[in-house]
Amino acid sequence: MADANVNTMPTILERDQRLSKSLLWQLQRRYFEQQGIEAWRQGFVPHYITSNPFIAKAYAKVVFGFLQDWTDSNALDSSQPLYVVELGAGSGRFAYHFLQKFLRLLSRSPLKDMLFTYVMTDFSARIIDYWRTHPRLQPLAAAGYLDFARFDAEQPGDIHLLHGDAVLTAANPLVLLANYFFDSIPQDCFTFQNGALFETLATLSAPSSDPDLTDPALLNSIMVDYDQRPARSDYYVEDEFNTILHLYQQRLDDTTLLFPCVGLRCLRHFRALSANRLLLLSGDKGYSEGADLLGQGTPHIAVHGSFSMRVNYHALGEYTRSQGGQFLQMSHLHAHLNVTACLWGDGQTQYTHTAQAYDDAIADWGPDDFFTLKKGVEAHYASLTLDQILAYLRLSGWDSNIFLGCVPALLIAIETASERQKIALFQCAERVWETFYPIGEDRDLAFELAMLCYGMNYFAEALTYFQHSLELYGTDTSALYNMAMCHYTLNDRATAVQLLEQILVIESTFEPAITLLLKIEGES
Repeated sequence: MADANVNTMPTILERDQRLSKSLLWQLQRRYFEQQGIEAWRQGFVPHYITSNPFIAKAYAKVVFGFLQDWTDSNALDSSQPLYVVELGAGSGRFAYHFLQKFLRLLSRSPLKDMLFTYVMTDFSARIIDYWRTHPRLQPLAAAGYLDFARFDAEQPGDIHLLHGDAVLTAANPLVLLANYFFDSIPQDCFTFQNGALFETLATLSAPSSDPDLTDPALLNSIMVDYDQRPARSDYYVEDEFNTILHLYQQRLDDTTLLFPCVGLRCLRHFRALSANRLLLLSGDKGYSEGADLLGQGTPHIAVHGSFSMRVNYHALGEYTRSQGGQFLQMSHLHAHLNVTACLWGDGQTQYTHTAQAYDDAIADWGPDDFFTLKKGVEAHYASLTLDQILAYLRLSGWDSNIFLGCVPALLIAIETASERQKIALFQCAERVWETFYPIGEDRDLAFELAMLCYGMNYFAEALTYFQHSLELYGTDTSALYNMAMCHYTLNDRATAVQLLEQILVIESTFEPAITLLLKIEGES
C-alpha cells in the first residue's frame, strides 16, 4: 500500500468503510482469480515457510495424534473416512508434502486400514483445475487419498468433492488446516480507549484520477486511512463474537486490534459440519498472547501481489475456549510463524495424544524454529562438510529448496567424497526428487540432480534426471549435450550422435557438440 501523505490530490475510492466490507478484499479475490498458479510460481505470494516438508511432517504428527485420540475413545466409524480439509491450498505443495508424511505414519501404525481423504479447497476454479491435472497429485486422487472442492470462506456452504462427486459429510471427526489463510480473508478492526469500543473504518484512495477498480494491480498504489467511530457492544449478530469484544473492552486501553470475523464464521461452519468434533491447525503471522494485544496501532497491510494482514489468534483462542474447546499455542516467542491449534470434542475425548504431538512437533521445536535456523544456515552452506549437508537435508525432510541452495557446495564436496558418501548422496538425490512438487519455478531441480550424478560418474542415473528436466522445462541444448556425454561415456555412441545432431539443428554453432561429434566420427 502507498503512503497516504502524497502531494497530488487523491481519488477517494470509498470512505469510512467497515474493513471487512472494503474494496480491498474484492481486489484480493480478483488477483488470485487472474494470476492462478503464477502467484506462487513467480514467488509473488510468500509460501515457503508453510509449504515445506518439515512443517508438513509436524502437522502430520499432530493430525495422527488426533486420530489416535478418537481411536482410543472408540468413537470412529471405520466404514467412513477421516477428512482433512485444507482451506486455501495455494500451489498444492503443502498438501503433497503432508500426504507423503501422513500416509507414511499411517502405513506403519495399527491404524493403517483407516479410510482417509485429504480435501484441497479454494474459491478459484482456475487454481482447482491446476491441482486436478498436476502429475504429483493425480495418483493420490486415483487412490482415494485426495479430493478437491471449491470453498469460499466468505460464503461457507456445502463442500462438493469433485473427484468423488459427492457432498462431504463428516461421519467422523474433522481436521481443518489453514496456513496463510486467515491473514488473507476479510477482517474487522476495532479500537479500545478508556473503556469504550470504536469501530476502525477505512478510507481508500488512489493517486490517479481514473483508477480501474477491477485491476488488482491497484493494490500497489492504494492509500489507506483509518478513522474511529463509536460502536455498540452488540456489534455482531453472533453473541459469542460480542462476548470477545466486551472482554477486550474491559481489559484493554489505547490499542487497535483486527478481529477475524470471517475466520470465526468459518470455524462455526466446520464445527457444525463435524458435530463439534474438530481440529484446526493454523500457521500464520499473528499474535496469540494477551500481552501482544497492548499498544497496537492501525493494522499494517503487506502487499506482495496480493496482500495480507496479521491474524488475531488470541480472538480465535477466546472463541474456542468460550465454546468449550481447547486452544494450543506456543509458549515461546516466535520469530516468523505462529502455529496454533483449536480443538473441540464430545466431552469424553481428552486429546492427550494431540496435545503431546503439538508440544513435540510444534511448540518445543517446530516449523518456526526450523525456518529461523534455515535463514541462519543458508549463508554458510559453503563451509559445511558433505556429512553435515546430508544431515541437514535429512532434518529438512529432503527439502528441494535447501538442496538447491547446497548444490555449489555439493559439487565441490564430491571431488573428494568417498564411495560410501557418494552412495549416500545419490540416495539423498532420490529422496529429494520424490519429495519435490514442481510448479514451474526458475530453478531446474532435475537438471541440478543430473549434474550432481554426472559429477559422481553416475551416468545412467544422470540420464534419468536430464529426461525429467526436458519433460518439465522443454528442450534445452545444455541438457541434450550432457545427455550425449553420458551416452558417449556409456559407449552408446549412436544415441550420443543422435542427440548431438539434434543440438546442431537447434543451434548450429554449439561448439562443444561439434567437437564431440568430430571426436566420435574420428573414433569410428
